[in-house]
Amino acid sequence: MSMRTHILHLLTAALLGAGVASAQGARPVAFTNARIHTVGGDVVERGTLVVRNGKVEAVGADVTVPAGAKVIDASGKTIMPGLVSAWSRAGMSAPTPRGNTPTRGGRRFRGQTRRSSSGGRAVNAAATKVVDALYVRQPVFHDLLEVGVTSLALNPSGGGFPGLGAVLNPAGRTRGELTQDDEAFVQIGMQRNAAAKKLLKDTFAKAKKVVEEREKPPAPPKKEEPKQEEAKKPEAAEKPAGATPEKKPDGKEPEKKPEGKEPAKQDPKPAAAKPAEKPAPKPKQKPKDPNLEVLADLLQGKRRAIVQIDSAADLLHWQQTVSDDVKFPRMVAVQRHDTRSGTMDMVVDHLKKWDCAVLLPPSLSTKPNSSYLTHPAKTLHDAGVEVGFAIGDSAGSVRGLFYNLMELVRAGLPADVAIKAVTHVPAKALGIDKRVGTLEEGKDADMLVFDGDPLSPTGKLEQVWLRGQRVENN
Repeated sequence: MSMRTHILHLLTAALLGAGVASAQGARPVAFTNARIHTVGGDVVERGTLVVRNGKVEAVGADVTVPAGAKVIDASGKTIMPGLVSAWSRAGMSAPTPRGNTPTRGGRRFRGQTRRSSSGGRAVNAAATKVVDALYVRQPVFHDLLEVGVTSLALNPSGGGFPGLGAVLNPAGRTRGELTQDDEAFVQIGMQRNAAAKKLLKDTFAKAKKVVEEREKPPAPPKKEEPKQEEAKKPEAAEKPAGATPEKKPDGKEPEKKPEGKEPAKQDPKPAAAKPAEKPAPKPKQKPKDPNLEVLADLLQGKRRAIVQIDSAADLLHWQQTVSDDVKFPRMVAVQRHDTRSGTMDMVVDHLKKWDCAVLLPPSLSTKPNSSYLTHPAKTLHDAGVEVGFAIGDSAGSVRGLFYNLMELVRAGLPADVAIKAVTHVPAKALGIDKRVGTLEEGKDADMLVFDGDPLSPTGKLEQVWLRGQRVENN
């Protein structure tokens, strides 16, 4: 066999192999006999879910399995959307180096973590992207994916306007692969000290002025004034025909000029050309403040925000500081319920006026200075406020999530509300609900497969699927 023939055989085999791989990738997968929490509609007690090319192709009780599909019998299983975390700082701390030797530069030792750029103070760094400070090479993202987190936010830390939050794909290995949206939302942190409140008030006032300038109608173009023509010199009055010529003082008649010939007129000397006038210099415009531009976008509804308010007292301080006419798309995030300063169920009427979702810790709370348990999530839900739950930054905290949800359901929260609070509600807050958060036709096939009911003591997470591919454990 000649070398040329051998190369042709190799190329043919490679092309055939690529075709087979492509065909396998396009092969649909059908989960049959499953209990399906679509979240976008009613629970399908016994149905079929078809996945193709990373998307949900069909879901329901009467779905037909397509020809050539890989069929997975999901009898006794429950399928629900992947978890969406709207509050996370995973990857914002440097991975702990081995041993006690300092890192390059000798400035960071074992156990140290990088502090936030604001150091806890209120700042206006609204245009700063949190993803730029991300430590990429660490296992935390895949660990979160293994326990069911298929989409997560990355939140800047600090008071005031610490920066722009991001939405991450936990399967990514590089910064580019991890980052799905590096400007997903504006982070705002409420603090009760005077300096932080003044910063919030003054910055929003400046952002409103930027909006006013943007919305000001453009000035009409100036009309050019017509040039005034030089007044014409009055011509000598024409004499009537047949009039006798005037006589000279000596009595003689003036000499007649030959008809048809006029004395040649001498051209006047051309006037010296005036130098062209230079246009007046335009006034220099002040450079735009990128932080105020971001906040002006927010006030115009072009961006969304996550506002951290940890207690009822913080919410009241916000209302005293920020005027009611400052409105923008937002979610209120309660990273930690400061029970000493009042839980969110104590200000439910104020939250209803805000018309936004509230992200709570998935737990019961206690009233200030007492051991009496309250159920803020149920109270808010019963009042018509949409509720989401914070999932956690680590695989360990996520593993305990469904136990906490089960306790909240036992205490009166509807089960469908609990599932929606860790899928669809946070997806809407992050602006990614058009592709994740529910199991509907055309959306990403991000799914969790449980043996049993996820909200029962015996429910067990068996499989995680991301974009139609099963996630393998490390």
